Amino acid sequence: MKATTHPIIYAYILAAGLFASACKEEKKAEQTDDTIPVKIISSAALTQSQAVETSGLLGSENEARLSFKTGGIIRDVLVKEGDQVRKGQLLATLNTTEIGAQMAQAEENFLKAQRDARRVQNLYRDSVATKEQLENTQSALVLAEKQLDIVKFNLSQSKIYSTADGVVMQKLQNAGEQVQGGTPVLHISSTSSADWVVKCGLTDKDWARLKGGEKAEITFDAYPQTFTGSVKTLAQVSDPVSGLYQAEIRLDKPAAKLASGLFAKASIYPKQQTSMVSIPVDALIEGENDSAFVFVADGNRAQKKRVKVAFLEGDKAFILAGIDAGARVIREGSAYLAEGSAIKVVQ
Repeated sequence: MKATTHPIIYAYILAAGLFASACKEEKKAEQTDDTIPVKIISSAALTQSQAVETSGLLGSENEARLSFKTGGIIRDVLVKEGDQVRKGQLLATLNTTEIGAQMAQAEENFLKAQRDARRVQNLYRDSVATKEQLENTQSALVLAEKQLDIVKFNLSQSKIYSTADGVVMQKLQNAGEQVQGGTPVLHISSTSSADWVVKCGLTDKDWARLKGGEKAEITFDAYPQTFTGSVKTLAQVSDPVSGLYQAEIRLDKPAAKLASGLFAKASIYPKQQTSMVSIPVDALIEGENDSAFVFVADGNRAQKKRVKVAFLEGDKAFILAGIDAGARVIREGSAYLAEGSAIKVVQ
């Protein structure tokens, strides 16, 4: 018996073939664009001095810790902390009972030496006294006179006078206390606008960059404006406690009312300038200390470069090494890049 194929079976076979052919056409690989859109900026060359940043306290160049030359009991302290004083004003006195007695004794010794010298001189004229005796009395007279001068000077130093127009910063001793000669009794600070200085500390690296006379900008938390000044002195020995070198910045006749002890921030600009490259801060990635990375456009590829950062100022980064002026630095899109990534520059 001859086998026959049903027409329905042929229909199913034909439909399956058409479906398979359609699926093959739909599975063609879709082409994708792997390039990363970026924005670039050309780095700019400039000669710039990196500012030395420091802080310190405002004080007067003309400050004095006043004391008596000799020891004794304080009789009066005529001012208190915060008082305004004038140059030459009497501030404190010492009880002069003891030094007054020394003064009287020195005067008597001087008068006796004068009498002895005159008597021996008359005897020497009459050939009764020897020349040696005459010379000894003359020497004794000179010594007595010098001793009297010493006591007079000490007596004059039993009073403390203000050395400048200013303010009493500290009252260190009170009436009735016994003090040794040279012990500070009052701390006086001048308030003249020409005497204001900022005393700050510098690291050895910053100290080596300064020579003296550099311009500086100073800000105080108490005032919104920026003051100007210049480096007046640089210490030649570091502080044994902090290890920093002290610098004094003299202010350029500030118009504002200032007071000793104000906290100040200072930016000092060295005279020696360095060649650097300027790029936007947002172009930096993976920064650590003074090292960071940037991507630059090399044709249609991104190239990662390590750079040395001198300092940041506002939205600018100043680069010492790693890229040259005119380099096409990628400033937007760098977060999606890797070394050798394909890029497309967009506006």
